[in-house]
Order: sequence, then structure tokens, then C-alpha cells
Amino acid sequence: MHALRPNQALVAPEVVLDGRLALFHQREKWLAIADIHFGYELSQRAAGRLMPLWGMATARDRLLELLNDYSPRQLVIVGDLVHDGAATHAIRELLTLLSSRTETLCVAGNHDRHIAAVVPMVSSWSTTDFYFQHGHCATEAGDRIQIIGHHHPAGVLRDGAGLRLKCPAFVQQESCWILPAFSPWAAGAVWPRDVESRIWICTPQRVLRLPDVEPVVS
Repeated sequence: MHALRPNQALVAPEVVLDGRLALFHQREKWLAIADIHFGYELSQRAAGRLMPLWGMATARDRLLELLNDYSPRQLVIVGDLVHDGAATHAIRELLTLLSSRTETLCVAGNHDRHIAAVVPMVSSWSTTDFYFQHGHCATEAGDRIQIIGHHHPAGVLRDGAGLRLKCPAFVQQESCWILPAFSPWAAGAVWPRDVESRIWICTPQRVLRLPDVEPVVS
């Protein structure tokens, strides 16, 4: 195995978390992301809110970088490809581009009802050891580790002098892992620190594991 970069962490045997908000299995060669909410700015513009369009370009470019770096056998998008139907044309273009590079599997999320008629999707996808589906952890996974999205987990970094920075996070529980939201517009919900959850802060430059219990600030 090649030495890991600062923006990578080995979170389980053969499983690498990339700070660009993706998970990669070194042997099975799948790359997983969740909650792109592609075209969020299009839906906001359709509602009369003038938002810049850089979010789609940022997500597309980050995805292409990940495909270049990992050359996955499959790209697994674990739900919420779009925010709503305003991005139907844009997501079809993106998926055409991604599918020209690797097998692209789209797991349906709760927002994806808007594009169900035009984008092929599955309710779940599994390997020998892992089970991918969008929402809450389910019982049909058997002994597999479930990998889900939907929750947009985040973690908070503090410097002791009052600075508070919220970042996307990857959460590991015993048999259920929650992916960070890939969308640059998803602020995320701060995940509580407890002994049941390992929380990994994700930034493009670094991946950091938070202590299980938040220190008391006096």
C-alpha cells in the first residue's frame, strides 16, 4: 500500500477516507460518495434567489480528480444526486461524463424522485462486506457494514481561543457508516461525540479524527 497523504486516513482495513468527501476500498475498488444535491443553485435561481453557479463546477471537478487519483471499478453515489427537478438536464450530463470514465451506480435518495423517470437508479447496492443505501440503517443488510448518506454529518474544530470551524464529517458506528455530504452547499448537522461514533473531520488538505468525548472548556 502506498503511504497515505495528509488528506487520507485508513478508517478500516483496505478502506481509505479521502478529505475530498469520498470513501475508497483498495481491494474491491469502489469509490463512494453521497448527497451531491447537484444543481442546488439552479433550484434556488428558479425560486428567484440569485446564487452563483460555482457549486456544480466544484463538485464536478472534485469528482473527476477523485476518479483520476483512484481509478475505481465502480463509482457509487449513495443517494440525493439532485436537490430537485431543476437539475434534470445537468445531472444527466454529469452522469454521462462519469459513466465514460467508470461504472457509475446511482442509489436512490429521497430527493431523487424528481429524476426517477430519466435516471436509472437502484434502491441499494452491496458487496460481500458492505451494503449501500441512502437513508436510515436497515435490517436487510445482514452482517454487512451499511454505508449510508442522508444525514450530512459535520464536526467542529476549536482552537481554544474562541474560533469554531464546522466541517463535513465521516461517522463510523459498529455496523453503520455515514458519509459526508459531497455538496459544497450542505452545511451539515453537528454529530454528537460519544463512544458509539468515530467522527472524522474532512477537509481537502487534512483528515482528522475527533476525540470520542468533547473536552470541557473552562
